[in-house]
Amino acid sequence: MFRENVEALYCTLLGNIPVILWGPPGVGKTATVSYLAKTLGWHLEVVIGATRDRTDFGGFPVARDGSVDLVPMPWVKRLIEAGERSILFLDELSSVPEDVRPALLRVINERCAGDVYLPGRIVAAANPGNVAVGGLDLEPPIANRLLHLEWTLEPKEWALGMREGFDTLYPPLPDPKPFAHEVEWAREMVALYVERNPLHAYMAPKGEEAGKAWPSYRTWDMAARALGVARALGFKEGVQTTLVVGAVGRTGYSFMTFLQELDLPDPREVMKNPSLLPSRDDRTYATLMAVASTTAGEWNAEAWRAAWRVIGYAAEMGKADLAVPAAGRLLRALAQAREERKPSFPVPKEAERFLPLLNKVAEMRR
Repeated sequence: MFRENVEALYCTLLGNIPVILWGPPGVGKTATVSYLAKTLGWHLEVVIGATRDRTDFGGFPVARDGSVDLVPMPWVKRLIEAGERSILFLDELSSVPEDVRPALLRVINERCAGDVYLPGRIVAAANPGNVAVGGLDLEPPIANRLLHLEWTLEPKEWALGMREGFDTLYPPLPDPKPFAHEVEWAREMVALYVERNPLHAYMAPKGEEAGKAWPSYRTWDMAARALGVARALGFKEGVQTTLVVGAVGRTGYSFMTFLQELDLPDPREVMKNPSLLPSRDDRTYATLMAVASTTAGEWNAEAWRAAWRVIGYAAEMGKADLAVPAAGRLLRALAQAREERKPSFPVPKEAERFLPLLNKVAEMRR
């Protein structure tokens, strides 16, 4: 579990997803954030919310030339100097005084401290209520802006760290990779799931659960982004599930089961052999989108031609309507490649049959 949590936290940092680590004192929350900051070569700024007041997050008011400026605190200036390669670690978040939380909410939600934009990542940590000093439940507006990770350290993991050094508990982490195309695929899967399960789109809980992860339009978007990053980095299903559940709560298990039941083939194998394209409509659609995302990510002539062969095969199966979004995805990738002066490939004949459908979709969206 500890290794999966480290990998999940790594994904949130690369994906720029605000995250909170829940766990009792002494289980390695702060140490892990410090380790990842060092691994990435990023600046780490630790702020203990329980010892701060509103001016620490909202800025100190100073009168100048007939107006009032909100002067940022030194920790804000250090983060600005570090730029995007920085982490703001908000420790003891659940112990922040109630009158300070509105200013802190703006830091988390808008990345602003007073009048200053904070360019880096945000990680928070909190102790469970039964062990937190002055601990309070998080208000739903704060909780719903964070991905929640339950942080634990098993006795056998601690014993291993004692014997061999605690750095040995950290798994080897892949280098950062582009993840935009995998995120787009994940968004499609989330949209497909929510369309089939509309009651799961927004489920505001009551009581203590409102201070943890729960489904909303914001957190589903967060889940898709986290899932896409994890897939791009090659992390296994356990990490993917940890991230999705951390974003939308227990409903995330239902979504991950939905993905498992789709039982999608490897898009690269389908590109080699289009006859592997599933016949069931939802599986067809999901596989076609995976083929388009894979092609956009790899972006070479061979993948481009193979993707269109798959789309042409789908049309021959009488599923041209399901292939339209994938065809549009490929054409958008081509336009983007031309703008970025990447290699450009000719539009094949298979694309011609989709142009009228794509034009109709564009007209409907106007």
